[in-house]
This record gives sequence, structure tokens and C-alpha cells, in this order.
Amino acid sequence: MSEITNYRLILDELDHTLSHVRDSEAQAFLTQVVNANQVFVSGKGRSGFVANSFAMRLNQLGKYAHVVGESTTPSITENDIFIIISGSGSTEHLKLLADKAKSIGAEVVLLTTNPASAIGQLASSIIELPAGTKYDAEGSTQPLGSLFEQAAQIFLDSIVLDLMSEFNIDEETMQQNHANLE
Repeated sequence: MSEITNYRLILDELDHTLSHVRDSEAQAFLTQVVNANQVFVSGKGRSGFVANSFAMRLNQLGKYAHVVGESTTPSITENDIFIIISGSGSTEHLKLLADKAKSIGAEVVLLTTNPASAIGQLASSIIELPAGTKYDAEGSTQPLGSLFEQAAQIFLDSIVLDLMSEFNIDEETMQQNHANLE
């Protein structure tokens, strides 16, 4: 059996990517989430899994969060925030959703590697995670968009820790909010 060492490469890439996130962007994002009446999230593929996991944590924090496309998702309003996770920032379906949310007056936030993308042009704010995507082999030794998806997950998990402080919520309370019909 060979020694498992690739995790070091992954951790180094994550450290490099996340160290480029601007503190001002992270703080603005945190404020947007805190101030939003409801949070809506979307992404496609593995980015969609990251979006879903963030919505889950928000609900466990007592914040109303919804995954776009689920049958129980309510209407978005101008008091809400729509978070899109898209490495390329050009996924056509997500762009259509961003257009709709923006037309209603909701804030659109994009986590991406490409701030100048079509969705980036619609977003009210952007969190840039400089990582390779499935369309760009540069920026990561990992395949496809793995680095972007991992960085997005860790960034959002770090925001959850900040939200725990903002809302004065401890893990015990979050456990009480955890799904009990599993």
C-alpha cells in the first residue's frame, strides 16, 4: 500500500486559493446573509452539493434557507438574497435564475473563479475564489473544478462559524435544529 500524500497538495492549493479572498468581500457577504429575510441557493453538479450543504447549515442556525428547484421553495422577494455557486459563472440556467431574482429586487451573490462572467455582470456582489474550473486546467493539479468546489465549501463553512457568533447560536442549538426525520 502506498502512502497517502495527495491531501497535502490539496491542502496547499486550498490555502493558496482561500488566502486570496478579500476580507471586505467576506464581511460584506456575512452582512448580506445576516440581513436577508431568506436565503436562496443554487449551483449545478458538485457546486450544487456545496450550495445545498450551506442551506442546511443556515437552517440549523435558524435562518430560513431554500434550495432553488425544490418543490417546497417559496417565492424570492426583494428582502432576500440569492447565492449562486458557479466556477465559470456562465452556467446558462443559473444566469436565468439570477436574472429573475435581480428583476424582483433580491440581492444576487456569486461565488466564482470568474468575476467578469455573465452571472458576475448581474451579481450585486462577488466572492472570487481563484481556482481552476472544468474549463480551465490552469490553477490546480486536481481534476476539473475540484479546487473551486472545495474552496467554496470551506469558505461557506467559515462563514457558518461567523454566523454562529452573530446569531449567538451554539452547536447544541444547531443539533436541536438538525433534521430528525432521517
